[in-house]
Amino acid sequence: MIVEGPDDPDETQRAVEALGSQPGWKVRTAQPHDRLMVTDGRVVLVIDALAYGQRRTAVGAVREQAVRLLRKPPVNFRIREARLARYEEERGTTLVRVVRRMPPGAGRFRRWLGRHIEALGGADTRHVLTVPLVPGEDGEQLKARVKEQWANLTQGSEVFDDDIHDLRLSVGPRPRREAAESSSPSNVLRRFRPVTMALFAVAFPLLCAWTIASFSSPWRFMALLAPLTSFGPVGHWITSNEPRPRLMRLACGALVVGSSTWVLYQWLVHGPGGLGAQAWGLAQGLLMLGIASGCWHAFSRSWLSRNLVLLLPVLIAPLPFVLPWIGSFLHTAYLEDVLGIPEPAVHISFYWRSSVALKPVALTLVITLFYVSLYGWAKYFNLHISQGVMVNGVFPLLVLLAALGVAELTLKEVQAAAERTYSAAVKGDQPPGYFGINGRLVCVRLVDPAKPISVHPGPLPTSRPVLVFPREGSDLWVWDPSPERGRFSSEHAVRMRAEDVSLYPATGTSCS
Repeated sequence: MIVEGPDDPDETQRAVEALGSQPGWKVRTAQPHDRLMVTDGRVVLVIDALAYGQRRTAVGAVREQAVRLLRKPPVNFRIREARLARYEEERGTTLVRVVRRMPPGAGRFRRWLGRHIEALGGADTRHVLTVPLVPGEDGEQLKARVKEQWANLTQGSEVFDDDIHDLRLSVGPRPRREAAESSSPSNVLRRFRPVTMALFAVAFPLLCAWTIASFSSPWRFMALLAPLTSFGPVGHWITSNEPRPRLMRLACGALVVGSSTWVLYQWLVHGPGGLGAQAWGLAQGLLMLGIASGCWHAFSRSWLSRNLVLLLPVLIAPLPFVLPWIGSFLHTAYLEDVLGIPEPAVHISFYWRSSVALKPVALTLVITLFYVSLYGWAKYFNLHISQGVMVNGVFPLLVLLAALGVAELTLKEVQAAAERTYSAAVKGDQPPGYFGINGRLVCVRLVDPAKPISVHPGPLPTSRPVLVFPREGSDLWVWDPSPERGRFSSEHAVRMRAEDVSLYPATGTSCS
């Protein structure tokens, strides 16, 4: 980016400080080799601005950042030119490991075993070199070049001791040779080789797994011959950068082809049935992958990622206190708002108070991560700069709406669960439980029929089964399914002292 302004030392210093305050930006004055025209009374600055994300939006984002930086301390500089300069990546490198060579007088079996141990890394000397790759060079030529340049590549070694040590390359395919003319038909077809190999690697195991999963005839296992026969060619291609033992090549081929076939078979057998369900499952997987990628873009190079070690304890520490409180709130909505029974009067184990809160908290977290991924993709396309006010303002609002939406959905589920409970009690069936609240139908009898007891609201329901929950305290609360209690379900709660009555399991729709 070329920035131009008046030739004033103070003005130039403010412009350099403003633009240099951005991380990854380098500011310098124009030099003769830049071949920039500088008029009298003007000064030109050259800024190497490091940008991330999508290249098509990088130039506009960097320009807007520069304009904002020049506006903070009003600096009379303007942007003359901005263009994208691709970052020059380092030439490809590979790892070369030094291994112990087998003694010359070793027997045949020992040499065979030594080759396999060496290929598995058992003979490494913990000496690893990072060597730049040369186009068109195979593994043997690479190792020969490393041995010749050993004194320049290592510290304290003059020549490579070929009698004691040898070199081993990391497992990988043979590098492609650079062709002289890129427009020839063979080179054009060669460009599509990776795509063809990827499609073949997916379609071939998928066809074999589909054959085994779809048919019931014993002949379906003949489809396994195709993956078995491909172990050798696939393993040879994966490990073709240098000669390796045949067993290792077969093992690598079996690992790649066998694992992919097994995973696809498990998906076809245990996955959802039907083509539409399979497509929906694939779409869900792609959505989760997109959310994970978006979250990576959002957290990378951010204040949160730099201070994550400090923030995690602060975020996790309140959970043991927040989860029971949310669980108590949901249990109160279940018992008191729908059934009319106070939540403290029912015994609920402490771990259920946290368990009932896990689902809404996890759902809120998933929706928040979805919004975070949207912010991450906006950051990838540099929209957090051009549309920063909208993105930074809308994101907290979306998180708040997500929390409110999850709260409303959870309360509706709680109400539906309580309605299922009292509907079963009205029909005379045992009601389902709800996260530690397990009701049962019982018959109520007086301990001393001649002694009057206090019942609120009366009368005492002794002729029909009532719904009772494990009590907490001296008072016993029951839910009477009689329609005479009122229109609303919360009006059917009846309170009495636990010591005045006895409870018996209900065996029908009436109590004799």
